Amino acid sequence: MKALVVCKHPHDKNHPDIHKILENSGLEITYTWKNTLTKGELADMDLAISIGGDGTALSASHFVEDKPLLAVNSSPETSVGALTTLNLGELKEKLEQISKKNFKTENLERIEVAINGKPAEHLALNEVFIASEKAYHISKYKIKFKNEEELQRSSGLIFSTGTGSTAWFKSAGGIPFSPQSKFIRMIVREPYCGKNECKIIKNLEIKERDFIEITPLVKSVLAIDSIREYFLNPEDKIIIKISKSPLKRII
Repeated sequence: MKALVVCKHPHDKNHPDIHKILENSGLEITYTWKNTLTKGELADMDLAISIGGDGTALSASHFVEDKPLLAVNSSPETSVGALTTLNLGELKEKLEQISKKNFKTENLERIEVAINGKPAEHLALNEVFIASEKAYHISKYKIKFKNEEELQRSSGLIFSTGTGSTAWFKSAGGIPFSPQSKFIRMIVREPYCGKNECKIIKNLEIKERDFIEITPLVKSVLAIDSIREYFLNPEDKIIIKISKSPLKRII
C-alpha cells in the first residue's frame, strides 16, 4: 500500500522517531508538506497520513476525496487534536493494522461550495464563513432558501458540519450535532435589524437535497475551515450544500 504523509513543516520527515515508525510500517511512504500539497500527489496513493495537529489534518482533508485519512497528533501537549484519531505512541500499532488492511473508517460529512456556478476547489470539513472583506464592516447580502428570500445585515454567516459544530459554530451560539449528521446548520452572527421588526432567518438546517444561495452586496470573503479564502464581488452567486463526498477518517 502507498501512503502520502502530510507533514506540518518541511523538515518534519527528519524527526527520527516519526521517520523510523513510518519507514518500518510495511507501507510505501512518500512525504509532502501541508502548504504545498496538491491533489495530484494523492492520485496514486491508497491513503493519506497527516502528522501534526488539527491544522495539518484540515489541510490534508481539503485534497483527500475518495481515499481514507489517518490523522495523527504529533504534539498532544500543545494541540487540541479534535480531528486526530491517535497520538504518535499509537502510530506503530495502527500502521501495522493498515498494512494488513485491517482497519475501519468513519464518514465525516463535508460542505460543498459553488461560486457563480463553478465548484470551489476545496471541501469544508468544519465550516464555511461568509462576511464582509473587512471584519469591522457590516456584511450585507441576500439569502435564498427554498421559498424564503431575505436581505440581511450581520457580522457574517457560519455554515457548519457536525464535525465543526463543537468549535466556532458553538462559540457563536450554535448547538453541536453529530459529525455523521447528513445536514449543515447555519447561524447568523450578530444580526442587525435597525428600526424594523427583526424577521431575519437566523438558524437553518440544510439537508441532503437542499441548498442555500447567498448573494453578497458588498466585497466579501468566503473562508473554508479558516484556511482557504475566496474573495467575492457584489452580486456573485454562492451555492452551499452538503457534499456527496464525506471524508473517510481512519479510526
